Amino acid sequence: MEKLLKEKDEKYIKDLFSSKLESEVELVLFLQSEGGDKVTKFNSQYLPYTEEILKELVSLSDKLTLTVYKDDKEKEEEYGVEQISALFVEGKNTNKNVIYYGIPSGHEFSSLLEDIIDASRGTTELSDKTKAELKRITSPTEILVFVTPSCPYCPRAVRTAHQMAMENNNIKGVMIEANEFPEWSQKYSVYAVPKVVINDNVQFEGALPEDAYLENVLKGAGKIILE
Repeated sequence: MEKLLKEKDEKYIKDLFSSKLESEVELVLFLQSEGGDKVTKFNSQYLPYTEEILKELVSLSDKLTLTVYKDDKEKEEEYGVEQISALFVEGKNTNKNVIYYGIPSGHEFSSLLEDIIDASRGTTELSDKTKAELKRITSPTEILVFVTPSCPYCPRAVRTAHQMAMENNNIKGVMIEANEFPEWSQKYSVYAVPKVVINDNVQFEGALPEDAYLENVLKGAGKIILE
């Protein structure tokens, strides 16, 4: 397979990581062989490219490592893997709760770069008010964000979900590439992206501002905004 990252992109990312990364980040990728219970005709074609782009990415910094599990049911159960491919970003402020289902390509590649930086530094850019409100969530809360690689508004929705997960380990931020998982998309009536689903009971479309996004997450978690 030919390299997926162009030379100019490699230089930009290498310089970015050199200036921004502080501590080590592990990318944990789950794959299955053809015929695996989570491999379909829709996502099987993307699996080699997902692994390749991540291999190229981690080669650009000695603070990054890639661990690949293939056909490992025990590890899939440990991480709570629902689909393949599944990518977990593991750093200072994550605990198996910053997740990409499907290839992080197109506009979502930028989300991955920013997630890696946040996970390395143990910080996010969320407001102090948002961080304080998120601490009130004490039960498992899942934020699903359906995207497509060509959607310019999707990274903002993904990043907000992932940053919220980094601020509270009770929150799971999940990017789902809608085209790779049509049955998943159909289940949640995904006709436009980004589409965000919180705990199966609150849904919205579009990249909402942080305060409106937070209000929906708190509502989905059974909390109310404190004035």
